[in-house]
Amino acid sequence: MRYICPNCFKIADIGDEKCQKCGYDFKNITNDDYSKKLITALNHPDYNVQYMAAKIIGELKIKEAKNTLIEYLKKDRKERDPYIEQAVVAALGEIGDKDVYNYIKENIDNFSVLSKNIALIALEKIKSRFN
Repeated sequence: MRYICPNCFKIADIGDEKCQKCGYDFKNITNDDYSKKLITALNHPDYNVQYMAAKIIGELKIKEAKNTLIEYLKKDRKERDPYIEQAVVAALGEIGDKDVYNYIKENIDNFSVLSKNIALIALEKIKSRFN
């Protein structure tokens, strides 16, 4: 598992038990606190932190992040980084419900070229949960 330090937001290497920057012990992470920190990290000024937060949110299937992820996609296309957009769309595919399905389907033409294939995969993943 890869972590973002909830104390200093440094991205940890896979397998790290402690943050290399501030020494935070990842064993102290509780699910609720870590989920909130990851959601907050989606708006961090560092691109890498935003990207990794979206990836980890998808891996952990943090449903509470749904609205924040959708808000990212509602930004003007010129303000969205295409790689972060991909990670956000992929995360929504992991946690999405019918509302997310409808949002992606209705807005797929507003996504970058890079994200459209990810959006199609996300739609299939979400749709498979309906059956």
